[in-house]
Parts: sequence; C-alpha cells; structure tokens
Amino acid sequence: MDDAAAQQPYIDPDSDHDDRPVCGICPSLRFPREAFVIYDRPTWEAPFDPDDGRRYTLDGRVPACVHPHKIGLPPDRQAPPPKPLETEPAAQSATPRRSRWWRPSRAR
Repeated sequence: MDDAAAQQPYIDPDSDHDDRPVCGICPSLRFPREAFVIYDRPTWEAPFDPDDGRRYTLDGRVPACVHPHKIGLPPDRQAPPPKPLETEPAAQSATPRRSRWWRPSRAR
C-alpha cells in the first residue's frame, strides 16, 4: 500500500454541508491533499473518464477536483481560458470576394 492510500482523505472540517461536503466522485474523499490537484473550474485538461466516473489530468492521470469552493481550498491549477471561435480565416476577411450576379450567355 502506498503512502497516499495509507493517509486519510481530505474533507473540509469547516464545511457547512451536513450530508456530503463534496461531490461523490471528488478525489478529496479518497486521497490525502497531496495526492490530487484542484482546478478553478471544469477544464479539458482534466476530462471526465467515463470508465470510472472521475476526473484525471491528461499529464500523468492525477486525480482532479474542479470545485474548489466545495472542498474549501484554493485551486493549485488554473484552467486555461476558452479558445475564441474563429468565424472565418483572416486572409479571406481582408479581401472580400465579389460574386458575379450574371452569367455570360454561351453561343450555340
């Protein structure tokens, strides 16, 4: 058994939730504080794993919490800002293309 499994899981003793201080899948229910990371919000860097219903980081598969307000700790990782959606490539927007409104007739 490794050191992380031998220690007690982290649960905020000052939580105002009586029945469940954190989400049921939160790594704070299974691991000590040193064994999981905390993001400031859900992120693609810690996707949901449908096989076991938990979140892990992409780099190393470290258990991840995405609700720091529920466990009463500050995040130690920041989720990157969402990427802006591109409406059209910049090269096309610089020179608008003219469309032809008539067709030349073809001689038969």
